Amino acid sequence: MRLLHSCSLAPALIAALLLPAPASAGDDPCRAGAQALERRDPAAAEALLRQCVAAHPDQLAPYLQLCAAYQLQGKSAELEAAAAAGLKRFPDEKRFYFTVGTRAGQQKRFERALEVFGAAFRRWPDDPKFRENLASAHVGRGLELLDASKNAEAEKHLRRATELDPQDVEAQLNLGRALHNSNRSVEALAAFDRVLALDGRLELAHFHRGMVLYGLGEYQRAIADLEREIEIDPGYPPSYLFRGLAKIAQGEWTQALADLDEGARRMPDNAKAHYARARCLAQLGRGTDAEAAFRRTIELDPSDPATSRVSDSSEAVAKC
Repeated sequence: MRLLHSCSLAPALIAALLLPAPASAGDDPCRAGAQALERRDPAAAEALLRQCVAAHPDQLAPYLQLCAAYQLQGKSAELEAAAAAGLKRFPDEKRFYFTVGTRAGQQKRFERALEVFGAAFRRWPDDPKFRENLASAHVGRGLELLDASKNAEAEKHLRRATELDPQDVEAQLNLGRALHNSNRSVEALAAFDRVLALDGRLELAHFHRGMVLYGLGEYQRAIADLEREIEIDPGYPPSYLFRGLAKIAQGEWTQALADLDEGARRMPDNAKAHYARARCLAQLGRGTDAEAAFRRTIELDPSDPATSRVSDSSEAVAKC
């Protein structure tokens, strides 16, 4: 998962804030803090600027200068806290939104990132950076929900991401996965078509479209997609398994066995691969080898030796 775009305060903000302070700071922590920043002493600046912010909470500059002091010291948690406080008091300052939202996204606190970037996007709908970061936050949250098998909720976030950024292939790909997992095959197929129109060599795009086509009973088209995926990424084992299953569905037992041999070799603990291979071996009259493959299947999945009869397309297509 990509990180949200980092819009850190340094160097642009820090350079803008390191302006010459008045010659004599006296007992004024605001002036003294500004002078400490000017001479690149962020630790001293931090202590002084915290006093300044407490004394002058209605002034924007001390908040920005305190953020710069934290940024120079690499104190990201303190930076976020200061930016969040500044955001509440100065909602028209874009830099606070970027700082708070970016850190939330990088820490996978996507609900917070959605809150912050959503508010920024509503305030500045023509700012492409806010649009892009909001889309990224929706993708991050969508992936979390997808991993938790909450496909309907994931779809909402991923669809919103594609609306915000139609060129985002990651959002389009994962929207297709959510739709496929929700058994909305026609919509999933359209999503994967859009992905491949954007990037014809994107890894896993042909695989996922091939799985949808397999589930729809379009085995020859599924085989073509899986072959293309193997050309792009020959190291992805499920491509061999599902190409073999598609060939079984077409009665191409000998050709299927070659794929299932490869799938079982690459996924030695995958019961479905061994079961499909056993069926092929039995069909081809290799009884001894078939028996050994069936035994391996039972060892891997003793609760369901038939492994859900993976030759049936309705049961064979795994979740994305």
